[in-house]
Amino acid sequence: MNLLPFNIDQIEYFLLIFTRIITIIALLPVFGAQQVPLQIKVGLSLLLSLILFTTVMKNTPPFQHTFSIATFSLLVIKEVMVGLMIGFLASTLFVAVQFAGRLIDTEMGFGFVELADPFTDEPTTVLGQLQVILFTILFLSFNGHYFLLLAIQRCFELVPLTMIHFQEGKIATHITGLIGNLFLVALKFAAPVYVTLFLTELALGVVARTVPQMNIFFVGMPLKIAIGLGTTILVLPMLGTLFKGVYEKLVQDIWRLLFLLT
Repeated sequence: MNLLPFNIDQIEYFLLIFTRIITIIALLPVFGAQQVPLQIKVGLSLLLSLILFTTVMKNTPPFQHTFSIATFSLLVIKEVMVGLMIGFLASTLFVAVQFAGRLIDTEMGFGFVELADPFTDEPTTVLGQLQVILFTILFLSFNGHYFLLLAIQRCFELVPLTMIHFQEGKIATHITGLIGNLFLVALKFAAPVYVTLFLTELALGVVARTVPQMNIFFVGMPLKIAIGLGTTILVLPMLGTLFKGVYEKLVQDIWRLLFLLT
C-alpha cells in the first residue's frame, strides 16, 4: 500500500525545480538583497516551486534514463548553471548603476567615504548607494519584479528540466557582450555629472594658475560637492528615462538568453 501521494521521481523533479528557482532568487535584484532574510528567500523559492510544479511537469518531456545519483547530480548542476545565467543577467542593471555612482563619487571627492551596501553586503560609495535606492524604487514602479517572476515561470517552458541545448558560441558571445555593455551603461549613467565635474576641475586648474595665492583645495572641494549634487538632482529625470530604456533592453536580453538555451 502506497501511503504517499507522490513517488520518488516526483520528489526529484521537485528538487530540480527548487534548485533552479532558489539559484535565480539568490541573484535577483530586490528578491536577492542581503537584507531579505534567508528564510524568506527559501520560503519564496519553495512557494514558487509548489505553484509551478504541476505546470512544469506537464511541459517536461519524459526522462529516458533512470535517476541514478550521477544522473541526478548532473541535472542539479545543469539547473544551477541555468539559474546562475538568468540571475546574473538580471543583476547587471544595478551593478551598472552602482558602478556609475562610484565613478561620480570618486570625481566628487566622496570616493574615500564607503558604506555597506545592504543589497550586496559590499562596500559602496554614498552616491552609488543613493542611486541604487532611487532606481530600485523606479524598478518596482515599472513592475520589474513581476517580470522577474514571469521570467522564472517562462524559463521552465523554454528550458525543460531534463533537456537543454547549449549554443556555446552564441551564449558566450551574448554574455560577453552584456558584460562589455555593462560598463557602457555605467558610463551613460555617470556621464552628465562626471563631465560637469571634469569641466569644473579644469576651471579650478585655470584659477589656480592665474590666482596662485588662492588655496584652491579649500575652495574646490566644497564647490565640486555642491556642483556634483546639484547636477545629480537636475539630471535625475533624464537618468530615469535612461534607466527605463536600459530595463527594457534587459528584458530583451533575458528572453534572448532563454531562447539560446532551448
